[in-house]
Amino acid sequence: MPLRDIDDVDRLKKINAALVSRVERSMDQQGNAFSLFQTAISLENRVRNRTEELHATLRRLEQSNIELSAAKENAELANLSKTRFLAAASHDVLQPLNAAHLSVSALAEVQTSEEGRKLVRQVERSLETMEDLLRTLLDISKLDAGVVQPEIGDVSLETLFSSLRSDFQPEAEKKGLSLKFRPVNVVVRSDRTLLRRILQNILSNALRYTRSGGVLVGTRHRGDTIRIDVADTGCGIAEDQREAVFEEFHRGTSTLADGGLAGGLGLGLAIVRRMAAALGHPVTFSSRVGRGTIFHIDVPIGMAAAEPATGIADMDRPRGYG
Repeated sequence: MPLRDIDDVDRLKKINAALVSRVERSMDQQGNAFSLFQTAISLENRVRNRTEELHATLRRLEQSNIELSAAKENAELANLSKTRFLAAASHDVLQPLNAAHLSVSALAEVQTSEEGRKLVRQVERSLETMEDLLRTLLDISKLDAGVVQPEIGDVSLETLFSSLRSDFQPEAEKKGLSLKFRPVNVVVRSDRTLLRRILQNILSNALRYTRSGGVLVGTRHRGDTIRIDVADTGCGIAEDQREAVFEEFHRGTSTLADGGLAGGLGLGLAIVRRMAAALGHPVTFSSRVGRGTIFHIDVPIGMAAAEPATGIADMDRPRGYG
């Protein structure tokens, strides 16, 4: 075979090999494209299925939320009806107790023996405790039902403190405690009845949980508010009880100095929180177990505020405090 023919054959072989390689690559690319197409179809189906499942879950969740909202609304309406009923029925609830008080008073007048008078006093104390409990529960119901509407006006703290001193001084003296009110000529904006009740409950707790030392009441200016401080040298409030003390029927776990527990219904601070919320007066406290507690009530300054207020830090604390 001539040399030229051999060269032509070799060239044709190379061309043929190149064509075969190109065809093979083209087939591979077509195969890859088809594989990608199949994968895309599979992913699309999976996404569609997951989307349908998600929509179904969302529909069930929306239905559950609707049912939960309806149940919550029904519960709130039922609770509101209950509290409104209790608030409206307060007179009828307390009337039998008033009649019992009259009967016990009449019975006391005819008792001649010491044993009989002792029994009458026990019955009187039981009736007083029951009446106090009912009145407190009714107060809570009225506050929860929105029946109590604050009547905001100028309140003289000097007059209010004088009234509270007259109420609590006998109890403090009976327990051998000091009870001091810092003289102050300050007027605040509040509802006098509700503010007085707040301070009554805090003072009552302070004297109840204090066995030695005393209770001190003072005020401080804080911007456009007056902070009323009520400090005691009682048993203090444990760290894990700081929030629970405002719950109904909570009497705390701290014991008195002699190891005993104080009395009370555990409703005083529950009333304080509700009344303070109705008035918009923040109530906070600081406490150390075994050393005492200071409650703070922040009240807006009234239109006729006069002398600068003097707080706990500026006056003699009850002995043993701090």
